Amino acid sequence: MAYFCQRELDFTLALLARMRIPAHKMPMDGSLAACDGGLRKLLGMEEDYERAGGMAAKWLQERTVYRMVDQFLCRYVYCRLPKTEPAMVLVLGPYLTADLSTGDLMELAEQLRIPVSNLPHLANCYASLPVFPDPAVILAVVYTLGEALWGGNDFDTVDVDAEQRSRLPSGVSVSAPIEQEHILQQMQQMEERYAYEDKLMEIVSKGLTNQAETLLSSISQLNFQPRIPDPLRNQKNYCIICNTLLRKATQQGGVHPFHIDKMSSQFARAIENASTLEKCSALIGEMVTAYCRLVHAQTREQYSPAIQKLMSYIDANLSGDLSLVTLAHLIKVSPSYLSNLFHRETGHTLAEHIAQSRMQAALQLLKTTSLQIQTVAQLCGFNDPNYFGKQFKRHYGITPQQYRRGQAGYYPPGRD
Repeated sequence: MAYFCQRELDFTLALLARMRIPAHKMPMDGSLAACDGGLRKLLGMEEDYERAGGMAAKWLQERTVYRMVDQFLCRYVYCRLPKTEPAMVLVLGPYLTADLSTGDLMELAEQLRIPVSNLPHLANCYASLPVFPDPAVILAVVYTLGEALWGGNDFDTVDVDAEQRSRLPSGVSVSAPIEQEHILQQMQQMEERYAYEDKLMEIVSKGLTNQAETLLSSISQLNFQPRIPDPLRNQKNYCIICNTLLRKATQQGGVHPFHIDKMSSQFARAIENASTLEKCSALIGEMVTAYCRLVHAQTREQYSPAIQKLMSYIDANLSGDLSLVTLAHLIKVSPSYLSNLFHRETGHTLAEHIAQSRMQAALQLLKTTSLQIQTVAQLCGFNDPNYFGKQFKRHYGITPQQYRRGQAGYYPPGRD
């Protein structure tokens, strides 16, 4: 490769490293084992590396940028490097466009027939991947490199899993400088916005739904400075900011991060899937209401630190050993003392609380995923699907199958 292109490539690799985007320069017919963070090796799917490498050597074209989403929902961008011997390819990724929730990982594991026991390892792999809600940032870097490598912007962009290839614009827009006479006005707008956000966070941290919704109605009076020319992307960016602020407010309200992360991930996906400005605006209202309700439902400040720790452990380990002896050992007390302490603080027995938590988790999985009933049972701590079905019916009055068939118009009263 010519020296000036090598300098451009080195600069791009350094920039990608600063952005936490994995990047690899490798032989085009080589193994891709270094490119997925060891995910396939962890799952015993090493043969995918050699197969993918062989395919790449056959169909990768010059002057083309390829985008791919693999079966693990990981995204990659890659291109063939010109004038290299042996032929080399630049691979960017893996990265995600949204955080994957526990439910997403469970559905993915079921589709790929990954044992439930591997879920923690799978979650750790995904937690290490960078998340870029707007992949255009990555493409802009690659397009700029492509212009240097190929001497202009006359190159293709191909979606590997799409039927047709399409050429995308490789230019990026640069915001105009702020004019001096607008500075004071923008300062005032920012002060109003920050004051609004502070007040909203305070209200949400207390779970005051009505006050939060009233305050939210004033959002139209605030002028939020657009960051990029795309109105929908601007609105999505503000939704992401709101999700972050509301998440922190909910934590200040005493809700454990385990519950906050679930809700935050769900809204992150909803934001990226929103296709209109109206849907984005509606999402902001939904987020405010949902986080307020979460504070009401999950705040545990009235309990002792030991009971708070115990409840959070139960929520995170519904499929594990939740015997009285195990839980007592967790907080370093005797089983009898734990039993009495829990009943005194909550008004319920520990067994009742565990059963309620498992049923609520089962209900949520049946609502929000397409997992098989036996998988839901296993994830909620029931090795016998028949016993799970009996407990579910005793708790909600219908079987899991009946609930899933009629969930669009049925919600168990007072239990969800």
